[in-house]
Amino acid sequence: MQIRPLAAKVNNINGTSSASTVGSASALYIMGTANDLITNKTTGATFQIAASRPIVMLKDPDDEVFTGATTTHVTKIALPRG
Repeated sequence: MQIRPLAAKVNNINGTSSASTVGSASALYIMGTANDLITNKTTGATFQIAASRPIVMLKDPDDEVFTGATTTHVTKIALPRG
């Protein structure tokens, strides 16, 4: 999979009070050093990620998301190809 980062990674969006649109991103590259729960605060959707297993999350630009731990890194990316 190829990705194009559009901004620096963030890892300080843990907890509902820190929810962010991550720069109004439509696609996020998410990687954690430990298992974590990712939450879309806007829709209420949640999913679990495994440690060291990157995933791409698609969302609406105004959706706010947050992680369960500071060990999870989130990067705004262009929509991936392939």
